[in-house]
Amino acid sequence: MTLSFKISLGQNFGDFPKIEKQKLLNDLEILYQGLDKFHSGMYWYTPKDSVDIAFKNVKSKISEDMNVLQFHKLIAPLVALSREDHTDIYLPKKIIEKRNLESTFIPLTFVFLGTKLYCVKNGSNYQELIIEGKEIESINGEKPIDIVEKIGNLFASDGYIKPVKYSDLEGFNFSKYYFYYYGNITDVTIKFQEFENPIIIKPLKIENINKNLRSRNTNKKGDKNKELLEFKILNKTTAYLGLHSFSNSDIKKETKEKSLSKFLENSFKSILVNKITNLIIDVSENGGGTEGNEGIVYSYLGDNYQKYKKVRAKTQKAVLDNGIDKPITLKTFGFLERTFVNKKMTDGSLERKQWIGYGLMAYKKEPKNKFSGKTYVIISPITYSGGSEFSNMVYSNDKGTFVGQETGGGYLGNTSGYSKELILPNSKIEIDIPALQFVMNVEQKLPFGSGVVPDHKVIQTFDQYINNVNAPLEYILEKIKNEK
Repeated sequence: MTLSFKISLGQNFGDFPKIEKQKLLNDLEILYQGLDKFHSGMYWYTPKDSVDIAFKNVKSKISEDMNVLQFHKLIAPLVALSREDHTDIYLPKKIIEKRNLESTFIPLTFVFLGTKLYCVKNGSNYQELIIEGKEIESINGEKPIDIVEKIGNLFASDGYIKPVKYSDLEGFNFSKYYFYYYGNITDVTIKFQEFENPIIIKPLKIENINKNLRSRNTNKKGDKNKELLEFKILNKTTAYLGLHSFSNSDIKKETKEKSLSKFLENSFKSILVNKITNLIIDVSENGGGTEGNEGIVYSYLGDNYQKYKKVRAKTQKAVLDNGIDKPITLKTFGFLERTFVNKKMTDGSLERKQWIGYGLMAYKKEPKNKFSGKTYVIISPITYSGGSEFSNMVYSNDKGTFVGQETGGGYLGNTSGYSKELILPNSKIEIDIPALQFVMNVEQKLPFGSGVVPDHKVIQTFDQYINNVNAPLEYILEKIKNEK
């Protein structure tokens, strides 16, 4: 413990104001109570005794005054023990503003394709370096997978799903979390696979990085104005359904149909009229949205059934009190939902009733023009929340063949809805704590803590990534062609 303690305090995070040791300990107690009393899925994947030990270890490391970034490095892994991607931690706005002005970062953007790390854009002062699209073997002597093992503990992800840890570090996120773990560093030594000798570059402030990136028109990943909901007849037998969000507000604002139900009604009518036998449903960029939309899509593929074993809130009200600061109260439901939609259990938790409100069933209404052909589902680590719930239903009920990468959302469900913002009183660090645990009624076909695992794993090459090529779609079309 002594060694790791010295390491955690040894980073140079810059000239940020110190917070008194006792105030940090007071914040730690509030954090513990918030996760313990209010987070309905806190102990789904991490046993309570393990969480308690982790908090005790962190408490022992707070032996002197620290700045907020030092404290953040200690407590972010505690939040990540929730193993729930809806549980987020944020630095105070003033600290972010100061960080953006004064701190230095690796001046590159990155992408992991699988577990291979590539440089996407060069924002360093060395414009002559031809490093974009090059695979990286090490940074400051560490392999990328070893770095992810460290910085990946600073943010939560569902269960034990590993691909999402790599996916979440796309763009500038790798540099940002590298800073959160290692602090300001003097030099960055990068070993590229293609080059015999390492390259040494200087970390830069964000302003300088952005200036360099704006002045260079290199590797500009073309973001086409993709429709939020896409339907295409690809050939005589195959149709593509791109469902990139389940958010009703976004769908209303950005689509001509204004509703997912209307879009699906039109799409599946066209599928029937055109005698389509192969349907490709793409939820690889679907991070969820409005509850129930995943079920509406599933209604075109399968029979209705109870999709949730239960939807549970640990408590209606949690009072967080460290005995020093003003107590904080977190509440779950309003009066009507608490009274009519949920029932109180003997342990004080609340569980959703079967038929009222959203209920527990897969969907509310049987649609016309259900599809009975071959279904393929494209998934990725970005497939999350409602997007992953749809995948879970299809996978559990054997209604499709999955292509891509493991989903970022857990197969057993998630803890999301009714998240409350907990602002720690002294450090002002904010934690979003979700209140509802959605336990899905799935067949136990996958390891505990995994997402939906594809039947056919497909990872983009760098050229495909930079040119926005849908590699899983190409794989499916070739597969269909070869099966004729």
